Amino acid sequence: TELTLEYCSSRINYHPHYVSRVFRQEAGVNFGEYLTSYRMEMAKVWLKETDMKIAEIAERLQYNNSANFIRSFRKIMGTTPGKYREGQ
Repeated sequence: TELTLEYCSSRINYHPHYVSRVFRQEAGVNFGEYLTSYRMEMAKVWLKETDMKIAEIAERLQYNNSANFIRSFRKIMGTTPGKYREGQ
């Protein structure tokens, strides 16, 4: 399933605005930033430890397409997923 703040809020029966506020207070970052960080950590593990194609990693991380994943990865990590994999 797609992981969103609204989905998580509905699972615990709280309003998304409340969950968002509490999440930011407790985690120090908003839900979206946390989710992106988690996705990048998973991507790094998969790039180092598997031979999955970048498109498959993007799909598993629920990016709409591999170009969006590559763009996001490069913005956060400073390199493309392919170059990151080669450097490991």
